[in-house]
Amino acid sequence: MISPLPFDSSLFNYPVGKTNLCSDWNEKEFLEEAEDYQLIYIFSQNPVQFEGQDIVHVDTKLTFQKELKQETEVTEVQKWEGELVPELVDLAFLSGSFSRFKLDNRLKNGEFENLYSIWIQKAWKGKQILTAHEIAGMVTVDSEKEIGKIGLIAVSEKHQGKGWGKKLIRAAESKACSQEAKFMQIPTQEKNIPACNLYTSLSYSIIEKVYVYHWWKR
Repeated sequence: MISPLPFDSSLFNYPVGKTNLCSDWNEKEFLEEAEDYQLIYIFSQNPVQFEGQDIVHVDTKLTFQKELKQETEVTEVQKWEGELVPELVDLAFLSGSFSRFKLDNRLKNGEFENLYSIWIQKAWKGKQILTAHEIAGMVTVDSEKEIGKIGLIAVSEKHQGKGWGKKLIRAAESKACSQEAKFMQIPTQEKNIPACNLYTSLSYSIIEKVYVYHWWKR
């Protein structure tokens, strides 16, 4: 029922697992098996009412998708060729403002910062970072077969409201097209209304909605 997550367990320094709810899911059996873990992610296609108070809804994850056409280059956004500077790390943290790892107040050991630091480091090493002029914003993009995927996206607070979000996405689309991707996917949180509105304005549609819960051992 519960699958161990070695990467998360190593990063957080305690046992982490995950489970997907199915028709025969049993909360009592789950809690018995959960004793070997400190934190468990629970994913469901539908909202769930649990009996125990240790299982908390932390996120409703939305995945947006759009069919790509050949995009023109966005000259104000360029591939980042420099070092992993603090401004990029700060933007990575800003991109996770609605992250379940930030909003779950039971995670008090720097889990959010550790996870997003690793995320931006991997994107930097993989040369997946695109930046706006003077690092006004950044986006990470990678392609797997015919699917382009945006991972992190953020615009610095002093540059918000200037259209950089749209430019970053269009630049990411252009890069994905150059890698022969036919679709672009962007995950976000339902609570992140500005992001949802931005993606919708750029002709993205929701293709998946997942309810995410955290079980935490007291």
